[in-house]
Amino acid sequence: MVFLHVAGFFLNAGMDSQYWWFGNIFSSFSKWCIPVFVMISGALLLSPDKTESMETFYRKRVSKIFIPILFWSMLYSLGAQWQGILNSKEIPILEFLNHYFFLQPTGHMWFFYMIIPLYLLTPFFRKIVANSTRREIFKLVVLSFMIAIFASVYDTVRARGYANITNWFYSYIPYYFLGYLIRTDKRCISKTILWSVFLFSSCLTTIGYYILSSLDAGTYFYGYLSVTVIPASVSIMYLLKFWTKPIINDHVTRTLSLLTLGIYLIHPFFWSMTIKSGYITLDLNPAVSVPVTSIIIFSVSLIVVWCIYKVPYLKRII
Repeated sequence: MVFLHVAGFFLNAGMDSQYWWFGNIFSSFSKWCIPVFVMISGALLLSPDKTESMETFYRKRVSKIFIPILFWSMLYSLGAQWQGILNSKEIPILEFLNHYFFLQPTGHMWFFYMIIPLYLLTPFFRKIVANSTRREIFKLVVLSFMIAIFASVYDTVRARGYANITNWFYSYIPYYFLGYLIRTDKRCISKTILWSVFLFSSCLTTIGYYILSSLDAGTYFYGYLSVTVIPASVSIMYLLKFWTKPIINDHVTRTLSLLTLGIYLIHPFFWSMTIKSGYITLDLNPAVSVPVTSIIIFSVSLIVVWCIYKVPYLKRII
């Protein structure tokens, strides 16, 4: 996700620039991140073997998700208000409240408002999983994907954006169930096939985005439900399933897993600071600056989040 955000900066260069192409290629090959986040959630939460009560499930989600969302949404909304004051463009109070109270969350926070309804419905989704065959769940995934893809194309053609969070989560239901299907899939799919699907689909995303941008016809192929991003995301999810080696060691892996949410929440702050400081500009070669800047922002975010995590009570915001 950090890499995707940094790469997107170079899409501000003109289409006749090689820098724009770097931004397009890097972005196209990173679009799997959000779908995989959703699939991981489904893989972990939809198991019918979980016996916790509905009340216990919701209580855990309030602690892990709702508190961080409320805190960081308010923080980023206040930041936008303060920036507006500095630029003599103070944000009206109604617009500020509109950003904060779940209607139009700021920037990357949209993901959390999208996934809240999925979590709220998870106890009921578990019952579907528990009382359905894999074939039936697969049919549900295919049918819901067809509906989601149609809705995505329709919104692109009609130039309609998602108005608020109430209609975001519907389209991600198939990813949610698919995560469970992939986790419980006993087949051993060739990694060569999976990598081929990922590379081919990502290349099509790159080309498709270029064609639509040339025609000024929207950004459909960058959508997380485009016909090219879906297969790329599924192939990456399968590849991650086969990846059993820890990152450095088990302790580091567990620590990173605890801090991942916080890194996602805080990294836009450091990315914004990087842009304002002038460290990264469109004059830099993105082949080097994108990965280097991404590593720096990720590392700084990781350190700060780790420090927050070490503080009792404060760690609840991440």
